Amino acid sequence: MANPGYYEALTKSKIFYPNPSFQQIELDLKRTYPQRKDKDKLERDIVVLRRFLNAYVLRNPTIGYCQGMNNIASKLLSTMPEEDAFWTFCSAIENILPLDYYSNMLGVLIEQQVLEQLM
Repeated sequence: MANPGYYEALTKSKIFYPNPSFQQIELDLKRTYPQRKDKDKLERDIVVLRRFLNAYVLRNPTIGYCQGMNNIASKLLSTMPEEDAFWTFCSAIENILPLDYYSNMLGVLIEQQVLEQLM
């Protein structure tokens, strides 16, 4: 890990500046696990997912949160420890996908066109 303690510091941060990402995360949390029947497990998973996504917004407010990130994060969290999942998520979002994928949704629109042509 290149920056020990960084993720923990983000998760413990009490700084929540005005950013619509935090509100959108709250809307999407319960939508993430629609099939979950065990309420105790659901609540634990939501607490972890909220902490994870809020930490990402604090790390990278330029990208912030986009709908669908909750699903990616939940899959990562189901397969690896929380901090490992966070760094994997950061790497995918910040290093693999181009910035315009989020800022003007160009990447999403292109992928939709490609999928439509393939179908």
